[in-house]
Amino acid sequence: MPSSTIDYHELMRIFSVPRLNGSRAEAATRRAVLDWLIQRNIPYRLQSFRLYPYFFIAIGAWIIVSRSLLALAIWLRWGWLALPIALLGLLGGLLDVALDIPLVSWPFATQGHNILLEFGPPDPKQELVISAHYDSKTELLDHRQRLFFVKNLPLGILLTALLGLLGAADGWLLSLGSTWATWTYAIGILLSLPLLFLAWGLGLNLSLGPMRPVPSQGAVDNGAACAILLGLAQRLADGEITLQNTRLTLALFTGEEVNMQGSRAYALHRAWPIPALALNLEVMAQSGPYVYWEQDGTAFKLVPTAPNVNQKVVQAVRDVTGVDPQPAGPVSSDGYSFLRAGIPTAVLGTYDTDLQDRGFHLPSDNLDRLVISRLPEGVEILTQFIASLDQ
Repeated sequence: MPSSTIDYHELMRIFSVPRLNGSRAEAATRRAVLDWLIQRNIPYRLQSFRLYPYFFIAIGAWIIVSRSLLALAIWLRWGWLALPIALLGLLGGLLDVALDIPLVSWPFATQGHNILLEFGPPDPKQELVISAHYDSKTELLDHRQRLFFVKNLPLGILLTALLGLLGAADGWLLSLGSTWATWTYAIGILLSLPLLFLAWGLGLNLSLGPMRPVPSQGAVDNGAACAILLGLAQRLADGEITLQNTRLTLALFTGEEVNMQGSRAYALHRAWPIPALALNLEVMAQSGPYVYWEQDGTAFKLVPTAPNVNQKVVQAVRDVTGVDPQPAGPVSSDGYSFLRAGIPTAVLGTYDTDLQDRGFHLPSDNLDRLVISRLPEGVEILTQFIASLDQ
């Protein structure tokens, strides 16, 4: 099947339905992808891993409950009990997100499945992984709106710690009959108000998003990138792209929308016996310019993407479109999993002409936002990128 006959409309019908982690829709999407591969005799393998599908829902609920309980401890003058409440409140987020320890996100754990398509010569000299994620997510807030709460996470952490200490100090001063207890109590009341605003704003966004009446289709984030990878897989399987020196893995990850669990399970728990690099695709096939992000990570840590890989991405986009992609950043994507594993990584995507980088995880992420002709264009860019590396 020549690449020109690939039905991208068919592929986008697979990747334009809400597919939350752990849901029946996510499993149906995976089965549809595997059926598509089997019909075209494209070999694949599945990697299973332990998936915590309610990761952010659990953290959102924990943030609301723990910070509300801390405020109550201040208001009702529970004294030293405020300190362990604050400590537990902090741990139930920092451990899960920053250290991958599922202190509060463990309920309803299940099996996640990454789809891996592997090509290349028997004795490769280098390895390239090109990835995208096939899960989706719906939130109450737009990315830009959510960024307000993400940027204020350090303030929320500081306020939580201060209130724990203030509550303990207030209880001690109160037991001594000190007039200073009036001040510790007043300051505690004052500081609890912005903490409750931050906690409830972020917590409700994380925990109530799946209840939104009209969910995100995930057509752009990140269905389009998955369609591009399958289009590329078809060209590889048909022999339109030959690999002389490179082992190429096309990875469709799940679990990205719950703290990059799928890509982390892949990147950190396998051997890398030969030199390797990675390219992660996000929000492809929009109407605006191509972009490459200069930083990737989480709310707690950002790391730079690889300049040498970025340069090759820029060249590939320029060769196909005649226009250089724009630098952007930061982003939170599966690219971070490879960077954590020491793999030089770039992250390529597009912006919308009108919305720019807004409107994801919302109903505005739908097929109307997609430019279908840019799917085969994405395949051509990846083909050029692979060729430049394989030489």
